[in-house]
Amino acid sequence: MATKQDRINSVLDELKMATSDIQGAGVLSPDGMMIADKLGGTQGDAAAAMGAALGSLAKRVTDTLKVGDFQEVNIRGSNAGILLFDIEHRASMIVTVSQGANLGLVFLEAREAQSKLGQIL
Repeated sequence: MATKQDRINSVLDELKMATSDIQGAGVLSPDGMMIADKLGGTQGDAAAAMGAALGSLAKRVTDTLKVGDFQEVNIRGSNAGILLFDIEHRASMIVTVSQGANLGLVFLEAREAQSKLGQIL
């Protein structure tokens, strides 16, 4: 039987293969530790720390403005994009996407992965 870590990695691998617009993905703990890293390169630790900080800020904003629970953040840079998804208030998933990505398809695939990860974690 596959371990919890294997199942998380499998979901991230499936997400990366779903569309070429997805460059990488990772699962982060609320305290900024990388649980699973499919981001590629050496940016994992920095992405985990900044992703956790971003998630914490997003939660604070949604709480303060009383717009419901934090669900996702979309950041568009000049060269690429970063998406952050809450996973059952226990973790976050960070997804990096290429410039000009089909965000409709990316969000569809990422939300499916978010749901699967919520069942695993």
